[in-house]
Amino acid sequence: MTSVALVGFNRPQLTRRTLEAVRASRPETLFLIADGPRDDHPADAALCAEVRQVMDGVDWPCEVHRRYSERNVGCEGTVETGLDWVFSQVSEAIVLEDDCVADPTFFEYATQLLDRYRDDTRVWQIAGNSLLVPSRLFDSDSYRFAAWASVWGWATWADRWHRHRALFPRSHAGPDGLAPVRTAPVVPREDLLVTRGGRRHFAEAATSGDVVRHGWDKQWWLSMLHEGGLAATPAVNMVENIGFGAGATHGVYEHRLEPPAPMAMPLRHPQRVALDVEVERELELLLSRVGGGMAQRARGIVTNPQLRRIGRSALHSRAAATASRVISRLTDRRTGAARGR
Repeated sequence: MTSVALVGFNRPQLTRRTLEAVRASRPETLFLIADGPRDDHPADAALCAEVRQVMDGVDWPCEVHRRYSERNVGCEGTVETGLDWVFSQVSEAIVLEDDCVADPTFFEYATQLLDRYRDDTRVWQIAGNSLLVPSRLFDSDSYRFAAWASVWGWATWADRWHRHRALFPRSHAGPDGLAPVRTAPVVPREDLLVTRGGRRHFAEAATSGDVVRHGWDKQWWLSMLHEGGLAATPAVNMVENIGFGAGATHGVYEHRLEPPAPMAMPLRHPQRVALDVEVERELELLLSRVGGGMAQRARGIVTNPQLRRIGRSALHSRAAATASRVISRLTDRRTGAARGR
């Protein structure tokens, strides 16, 4: 089975649940990556030690590689340099952060797609979380292709990761090690982003220095957009993110969660390796509703937990999603007419 990389920090209970899900698939090679404690958080030392104790509890026949940092390098540095280390040793891997609990079928799904698209460099990423894209859009296919996809349980190949890091060679060394650094401006292919909100979001991310709102995952997607890469997005949500809340680095606000479900086997592959416009539209509309500027401002204004929950329910409601689709299509038609299309 494909190698698995597990990234952790200071949340032992979440790490334990994620490792239990990995144990069910019994990978033959496991890469364990752990960040070190923060100097200004006294509880971190014990929590980080407990996470490593959990990680050391691998009890099946497995080749284990460990990269435990003695100092804190942060989420961005842990993931980017950690995956540099993983992909210096293997040609492909499944990646799980400590709060991503996967259904057993995710590992088989990812392994099959890594094999199927290994030599097809149009495909950059395999996602395990569907981000609630409606299953009806997939017809009977197990997945479709989008310009970006969730990294809550994902997989890729070393050559794609190395290409990203050549475009985005952030070293995490020295006082400016966290600053976004690109070897060329990001120019997304026009045929990949299908909504005005999506184009606006990624254009802002391409020039922003905000590494919390536009973290390592956004930088990975920007490289994909620049290179014209595609991501396999599943029709079934196979990975649940259980890490939202006060202890999270990026997910400090709650999302609508969906328990992991099994992917039906054998897989049904799409006929073409090409962007699915409707799946991409759904992903971009979700990005605008949850991560757009208006949503960010609303979170700064509305601090009452109960009001936030009501707002989140409204944002994720079927009516809100339908309204977003209608507005998006009308906007796209007006834009196309203005361009003479």
